[in-house]
Amino acid sequence: MIIARKVKAGALQFVLFVGAIVAVLLMSFLLLTYTHQHFEKKTDVLVEVLRRTNYGIDASLKFDFQIGEKYTVVKEEDIPITTTVEREFWGVFEKRKSLAVHGNTSYTKTVLIGGQEQEELPALYLNNHQRPMIIAGNAKITGNAFLPEQGLKMGNINGNSYNRNELLYGRRFRSDSVLPKLSLDLKGQIDVLTNTNFIPQGEIIHRLSSEGIKNSFNNETIIYKDRAVRLQNIQLTGNVIIVASSKIIVEASAQLTDVVLMAPEIEIQKGVVGTFQAIATESIYVGKKCNLFYPSALVVKKKKSFQGSGLANNKATVNQTPTIHLNESVNVKGYVMVIDDNTTKQYTPSVKIETGAKVIGEVYCTKNVELKGSVDGTIYTDGFIALENGSVYQNHIYNGIINSTQLSEKYVGLLLASRVENKEVMKWLY
Repeated sequence: MIIARKVKAGALQFVLFVGAIVAVLLMSFLLLTYTHQHFEKKTDVLVEVLRRTNYGIDASLKFDFQIGEKYTVVKEEDIPITTTVEREFWGVFEKRKSLAVHGNTSYTKTVLIGGQEQEELPALYLNNHQRPMIIAGNAKITGNAFLPEQGLKMGNINGNSYNRNELLYGRRFRSDSVLPKLSLDLKGQIDVLTNTNFIPQGEIIHRLSSEGIKNSFNNETIIYKDRAVRLQNIQLTGNVIIVASSKIIVEASAQLTDVVLMAPEIEIQKGVVGTFQAIATESIYVGKKCNLFYPSALVVKKKKSFQGSGLANNKATVNQTPTIHLNESVNVKGYVMVIDDNTTKQYTPSVKIETGAKVIGEVYCTKNVELKGSVDGTIYTDGFIALENGSVYQNHIYNGIINSTQLSEKYVGLLLASRVENKEVMKWLY
C-alpha cells in the first residue's frame, strides 16, 4: 500500500538553493581554471616578448646598419614575435631601441652602446713624432704603452727626478704618427653636433619648470634653448637636451641624469654631481670636487680657424687656456675628448688634469695633455706638456699617473674604428 506524503516547500527550496550553489561553484571553478590558463599563456607571451627585446639588442650588435634605419631580427620560435631594432645616437653615445610585438602585446627597451677593446686595454697611445717621452717626479705608467721609437726617458723638473725602478710597468709597442681613428659614425655625429647650424629634433619648451623634467627615452626628446642657460635648483632626467648659443653654467644645486648639454662654452661649477654629456665647440671647465658618474662624456670639437693670411694659422700659441680643464678632486667616469682641427703649434694643454683629479675611462686628445692627476684607463694623445714655474716642458709627464689595469675588464667606452665589431651595452635606459 502506497502512502502519499507531502514534501514541504521549504525543503524543495533548500534543495534548489544547494543545487544552485553547487552549479555556481562548478562554473566558478571552470571560469577560474580557464582564466588561470589564459593568464598563464598571456604571461608566457609577455615574458617571451621581454626576452625578445633583449635578444634583439644582442643580435643587432653584430650588425652596423645605417643610423636612423630599423633592423628586423629573425628568430624561429613557437610564438610569432616581430622584433625590430632602431639605431640612433644620444649625444656622442650610440643608442639602440628594440621593439618586440606579438598581437596587442609589445615592449620596448633602449640602451646606450659603446666599444670594447678586443685585446688588453692599453695605458697610453702617444703619437710618434720622432722624439722620446720624458717622465719626472712621481709619474708612473702601468699597462701596455704605444710609444715613439725613442721610447721613455727619465727627466727632472724643479729638481724632482723620476724615482721609480722601471720606466714602464707593462709592455712597449711602437706607435704611429696619428691616433687610432674614431668610428666613422661617431666622427660624423661629433661633426653634426658641433655644427653651428645643427638643430636638434624634438619638442621645444620655452621655460624650465622649477619642478624639473623627467622624460623617458620612449617619448619625444624635450629641448630647451636659450642664448645663455644657468641650471640651478632643478632636476633633469632622461631624454632632455639643453642648448645655448653662448654658454651653459651648471651649479651644484642642479641634478642632471643622462641629459645632453650643448653650447660653445660649458662651465660645471664646484661640487656638481651627476651623469651627463657636455658637448662644446670652445671649452669645458669642471670645478673642484665634481663627480660625474659613468657613463659621462666631456667633448670639445674645435674647428679650424682662419684668421688673416694662411701664415697666421701656423704661429705658435702660448697663452691659450685649456680646452677641457679638470680642476682638483674632480672625478669623471666615462671619457674626455678634444678634437682640434687647427694646425697651430701649441705650447699649452688642450686637456689639463689637475693634481687630485681623476678620469676613470679614456682621454682622447688630438693636441697636448697636461697630466698632474691620474687616469685609470687610457690616454690617446698627440703629445704631453708640463707647465712649471713659467717654463714649458714638451712631451713631459710630471707626477701624473696612468694605470689601465685599474679599469674593469667589462668597461665599455669610446667607439674607435677598431672596436666597431666589438660593441657592448654601456647602459640600459628607461
